[in-house]
Amino acid sequence: MLWYSSMTGEDMEMKKMTAEKNDLPVPVIIEPVEGAKVGRSLTISGAAKPALKGDILQVFDVAGGLLFQVGIITTGQWSGVVRNLAPGAHGVVAKLVRAGQPSIDSAVRNFIVE
Repeated sequence: MLWYSSMTGEDMEMKKMTAEKNDLPVPVIIEPVEGAKVGRSLTISGAAKPALKGDILQVFDVAGGLLFQVGIITTGQWSGVVRNLAPGAHGVVAKLVRAGQPSIDSAVRNFIVE
C-alpha cells in the first residue's frame, strides 16, 4: 500500500500545533446557566480539568472582546466578574491558555442582561 501526503513542512507544523491545542482541557462554563436572565454585573464561572499551576482562563464575548482573564487554581475551578454589560442577549466562550498555547473554545453560553 502506498501513502502520499501533499502536506508541506509548514502544513505539518500547523497540524502539530492544532493537535497540541486540542490536547489542552476545554473549559466548561457553569454559571450563568444557558438562557439565564441576569443583571448588568454578573459572575461567570466554570471548570477546566485537569488544570496545572500557571494556567490562565480567558472569557470572551462571542464578538471577540476579552471580558476577563484569571488564573486557574489547580482544582480547575475559575470565576470572574463582568460589570456594566449592556442590556440584551449576550454569548460568551472560555478558553484555557497553558504556556502561551490556547485551547479550543468552550461551548457558547448564552444569557440575557436585563
